[in-house]
Amino acid sequence: MTELKKLILDTSICIDLHHGKLLKAVLQLQHKIGLPDVIIAELEEPAGELLLKIGFIEESISGEETKDIFALRNKYASPSTNDLIALYLSKRNACYLITGDNALRNAAKQEGVTTHGLLWLIDEMVKLDILTGSQAAKALGKIIDEGSWLPKNECEDRFKKWRS
Repeated sequence: MTELKKLILDTSICIDLHHGKLLKAVLQLQHKIGLPDVIIAELEEPAGELLLKIGFIEESISGEETKDIFALRNKYASPSTNDLIALYLSKRNACYLITGDNALRNAAKQEGVTTHGLLWLIDEMVKLDILTGSQAAKALGKIIDEGSWLPKNECEDRFKKWRS
């Protein structure tokens, strides 16, 4: 049996999944879903502990690895330290980083880490019949209504595709 590819999510993706009521659905993907412990600690809505209870995997760095986080902090000014920890964990585990943050995407690109965003996650759920097109469109609408900053043209394309 092949090991499932792991995904590391940043804070904004967790919040968007919560707003779209997709937290349980994303766990049905053919991936393990990891969250840095610092992001679990900072999440209030949804509560980080709730995410662990439903099946998200807690990821941590060791004390020795904090020097690597400081190096990333010195190299990249814009992403938050917690987001840089997500980047570091993605690089350490050779897995995908799921983020909507452009500064974090740019840093990941420079570090050789593959990134995807929320729309990719929803596309994957539709492709694997975890969500119908109608369910995906409804979830994306809720996420946008909550103020998520997603690319307008790409969202419109998804709405057309999923509602047809």
